[in-house]
Amino acid sequence: MKKINYLLLIFASFLISCTGSTDENQTAKVSRNFEKQQTVCIWDGVPVREAPSKDGKWISKISLGETLFFLGETAIDSTDRNNEYIKIELSDGKIAWARSYGLVIDGKIAAIKKGVPVYERPDLLTLTKKEFKEMNILAIEEVKEDWIKVIGQEKKIKGWIKKEVVTENKEDVAVAILASKQLMKNGEIIPEKIEEFLENLPYKNSVFNEYIRSQIIEEEVVVEEVVGEAVMEENSEDTETAEVVEE
Repeated sequence: MKKINYLLLIFASFLISCTGSTDENQTAKVSRNFEKQQTVCIWDGVPVREAPSKDGKWISKISLGETLFFLGETAIDSTDRNNEYIKIELSDGKIAWARSYGLVIDGKIAAIKKGVPVYERPDLLTLTKKEFKEMNILAIEEVKEDWIKVIGQEKKIKGWIKKEVVTENKEDVAVAILASKQLMKNGEIIPEKIEEFLENLPYKNSVFNEYIRSQIIEEEVVVEEVVGEAVMEENSEDTETAEVVEE
């Protein structure tokens, strides 16, 4: 009886061993057959490392708007359970690991052509108080008829918007990103920097160039109005002074 039990134990161990081997092979097969997914970065400076850990060797960083590929593997940082890493392929073919917080898997990068409100769902009755401004950067997650589901820069705004207000043109996106870094402060364009920015801009056909240029005209109009008001006030004061003297 002991001999029979011993043989049964050996047979059971053999079955478990075979099952484990099969699972490993299946996992490997899934990994090999995984089709890499386009991924976009919506947070400037996402770190890229050799290993999925903050202690891993630093390789590079991913810029806002950059496109890369997700290779189907994820890992949690053993030194910090809150940090998730994904295995990626950069545009130059380099394979590495990047923090997932600033990346949108299976997304497309785009920029806002004109200010637009954000909706909770693809329905006009779900209007929120949030909005995207002209030249804001975002990632498109999903398209449904004339609606798109988006995630804004640094994941500050999420929701649905009308798709006609965005541009996926690479030059448009590049201009919007360059403007956010070189031309803006607290989300507002600095008029004094516009001429230099446009002069050095390598992308001359972007839909945003005219909008940026128009800010110079608006600034001139505002200055003229302020100067005009000041002159009127000064003339008014002179008139009042003259009237007092005459009296």
